[in-house]
Order: sequence, then C-alpha cells, then structure tokens
Amino acid sequence: YFPKATWYSAPFLTWETYLYRRIATVFGRSKYWARFDFFAKKKESTFRASMVAVAKLCSRVDALAKESIDAKGNETKLHLAFIEMLHASLWGNQTDLSMFPDLSNEKLEEMQARISSGENNSKIVANDTDRIWAIVKQMQGGRVDIVLDNSGFELLQDVLLAHWLMVVGYASKVVFHPKRIPWYVSDVTNADFHWLVDVAQDPEAIGDSGMAAADKDALKRLGKTWAGFLADGVWELKDELYWTGPYGYRFLPTQGKDLWDNELTKSDLVIFKGDLNYRKLIYDLEWPVTTPFVDAIGPIATDPRAPAIVALRTSKCDTITGVSAERAEELFKAQKNWMYSGEYGVIQLSPGRWSK
Repeated sequence: YFPKATWYSAPFLTWETYLYRRIATVFGRSKYWARFDFFAKKKESTFRASMVAVAKLCSRVDALAKESIDAKGNETKLHLAFIEMLHASLWGNQTDLSMFPDLSNEKLEEMQARISSGENNSKIVANDTDRIWAIVKQMQGGRVDIVLDNSGFELLQDVLLAHWLMVVGYASKVVFHPKRIPWYVSDVTNADFHWLVDVAQDPEAIGDSGMAAADKDALKRLGKTWAGFLADGVWELKDELYWTGPYGYRFLPTQGKDLWDNELTKSDLVIFKGDLNYRKLIYDLEWPVTTPFVDAIGPIATDPRAPAIVALRTSKCDTITGVSAERAEELFKAQKNWMYSGEYGVIQLSPGRWSK
C-alpha cells in the first residue's frame, strides 16, 4: 500500500507494526532462537517484583467474587462490584513497559489504592460503564472476548475481570486474544499467559516475596481455578495473526473475515485493551475529539451481527474520540498533554446488536 514510503513518511500503523514483525522474522529464521521472546525477562521481572501487590489484589477479588455470588438478586451490589472490576482493568493499562519501563512494586500498590478508592474516576474522560453494565447484566452464561494488551499486572487485571464474570455467571466462555509474536515490548503472548497462571498456582516457584499467608492462599486458589478453566476449554487463547498486522479494525469484516465471521461476531461482548488497540479501532486518525466512538470505528459498529465492543484505554497518544466539548475544553486548559500523558482513560461502548 505504501511502496515509496520511508520509515519517516509511512503511517504509524504501518511502520511500527512492521518493526516488530521484522524483529520476529529475524529470530524466526534461527534454528535455536525461533521461539525466543526477547522481552520476556523484562516482563517477568516486573511481575516478580510486584508479587505482594499481586497477592493482595487476588485476595480482594476472591472475596469480592464470593460477595457477588451471595448478592445474586441485589443489582446495586453487583453493579458496584462490576464497576470496581472494569475500572481496575482500565487502569491496569497504565503498566505499559514500552512507555514506563521502571514500574516498581510501590508504584503498582499506589495505583491499586487509587483504583480501589475511586480517586481515578475523575480522570475517565469518556465513561460508558453504566451502559456496559446494562448489557452485562442481561448476559447469563454469555461469551466474552478480550483482545489483550500488556502482560504482567495489566494481564492479571484482565484475568481477574474474566474470573469475576465467570464465577458470578455472566459469562460461561471467555476467549483471550494474545499476540503470536513478541510485540511492543510488554504485550501478552501465549507463553506470558500460561506463565502467569503457573505462577499463580505456585508462587514459591519464583521465590517468597513476603506475601501474607491469606493473600498467598487466595492467589493459589485462583490460579488453580484458572488452570481448570483452561483445561476445560471454557477459557481459550486464540492468537490470530490479524492482531499483529498493519490493518485498522474497521477492516476486520474484509481483511480479517475469518476472525470476524467465525469468532468475534459469535461473542456477546468484545473488550479491546490498551492504546494501540484503540488506535487501530479508530484507524489512528486525527478525529475531532467530540466524534462519537461508534462513528469512528465504522463497519464493525454497524454490522448487524456486531457484538458489543468496549474500549478500555489509558491515553498515550494524541488521537481520541467521544469526549464532550465541555470536558475537552476543561482538559486542554488544565493540562495540554492530557491526551498522551497516560494519566487519563476512556471506557467506551459500541452496543452493536445489543442496541436492538
């Protein structure tokens, strides 16, 4: 499509995605290094350093899931629990090693404290949480797909959201979509996902990091549950090549036809995580910030078979949609770099066939 383009003139979705595919190709030609993930050590070391925060979080979600099961029929409690889980998945997207390579255990614990307290809510600049809940509460044993972004702490938040949806009964099937090749430093591969589940089941395998006994027990309990979900096939990993290609997601019905027709349209709810997935959703264009999200994602919103599409993204570049004019004016006055600081987030919905 861009035969005369250079590294400096080609669109971002073309040149930077090409970089990671090219690196993977170089390793793929090797006899002994074909499956080597050159980012794995960094991904794993960051997670190892945050095991106290990881165990505390798992203990909290284990308790919240049990409370939610006991609260069946109490929509207010279930709604509040869903908000906590969804927002945690959003803010987990701040742990992006390609932008923030030195995340510490202390920073992760501070982040989790802000999520739990609701302190971050004012930084959600477009928030469709309640509209998403209106769909989720109708899903009894539905299918949820999560197009993953970062490994480590963000992946944990995504897995915990999937866990809550499963055990409370809103989902009976969750399909995770990782990357097939090492991608943007910290993106999830199949190996990263299985590593997280293995560590959850046996945290001592990576050393005793001072976790409280009750927290460690909760972590092991959840890890065993997740391994069971994978073994039973109610959780699946599908690393389609489309996710590491140059196409925007508006081309899914044509360039990704098999993925769209045979996977995503079979889902009730598809959650796209992170900044790059968001840029691909809105085709990385310089939209007026007030452009409705549904308009920006194009054909995958209007296809009559379309699932509900949710974007959970902390903003790390200067393209965004669905922000009211008043809110945008406030943000530009308060902080000129708000669109790419990584401090603000969006929770946005295209209802798809649920609009009926």
